[in-house]
Amino acid sequence: MKYIKLFMLMAAVTFFAACSSDDDSWNSASDVTVGMAQTEMTVNEGKGLFNVPIEVKGETNGNVFVTVELKEVGANPAKEDVNYYVTDKTISISDGVGNVEIETVDDDDINDPRTFQVTIVDAKGAKISENASTTITLKDNDSEFYSKLQGKWTLSGVDRSGKPISWNVTITGASDESEADFNKKLYVGGFAGESTCQAELSYYFDKETKKGRLVFEGMGEYAMGAYNFGGDLGPCYVLPFNFKDGKLTEDPIEGAWSDDMKTITFDEGMMAGALYSYPDVKPTGAAFFFVGNMKLTR
Repeated sequence: MKYIKLFMLMAAVTFFAACSSDDDSWNSASDVTVGMAQTEMTVNEGKGLFNVPIEVKGETNGNVFVTVELKEVGANPAKEDVNYYVTDKTISISDGVGNVEIETVDDDDINDPRTFQVTIVDAKGAKISENASTTITLKDNDSEFYSKLQGKWTLSGVDRSGKPISWNVTITGASDESEADFNKKLYVGGFAGESTCQAELSYYFDKETKKGRLVFEGMGEYAMGAYNFGGDLGPCYVLPFNFKDGKLTEDPIEGAWSDDMKTITFDEGMMAGALYSYPDVKPTGAAFFFVGNMKLTR
């Protein structure tokens, strides 16, 4: 077995609360400040859900409650409920870091980057620091193929018995040219209906012919996720393979996108999410999923 590269899968939990002025769980310690953790962020418009971090500095003895305001800024402003949605504008912070959860709207327009600002306008249990705002730039993903492929898709195909199946998946990738994955790697999350079950998708594009292809490769070399299946299996890694002639192979599965970027069709290979024991990475003979004749549509 080749070297196993594991994704470090982390689940971030954000707590939102709207609280009255007599809530005795507020922090009462002095010298506590709250502010935005970053002054600027750039996010691909196909990102979907992302977090804008807020940090509390100083020792607290209770929660800090923050209210934020979102406003249009810049020459090409992003509009709330048009270009993005915010989950909640009142955040309870109990462990030093909280998040404003925002979801981008992935449209088909070719446009200049859109900007908006998240600002802390009220805080209970802390003083607002000088870093009260984060300016967010939504980078357009429709002018470049690599960026345009990112976003929400429906993955359809057949299982091992030939029964039709489909899952909602999200393709993510690098948003900045300085990142190593840019124009090289994409990630498809949502296999077997699990958002954290993620496969690598290699991106190839020939600028001269304007033709590109996408390839599930590196079969058996990384974990798509790790889950506790209980029973005799217990915790297992999920490793991708190409299931051919009744065997797990490392053969790649190649696909191509349509001219309108609405469909990605893969060859007749069948991807299997084989289960390998944790932590010794031994085959169990079981699989989390099988999906063949894969097609991505949106």
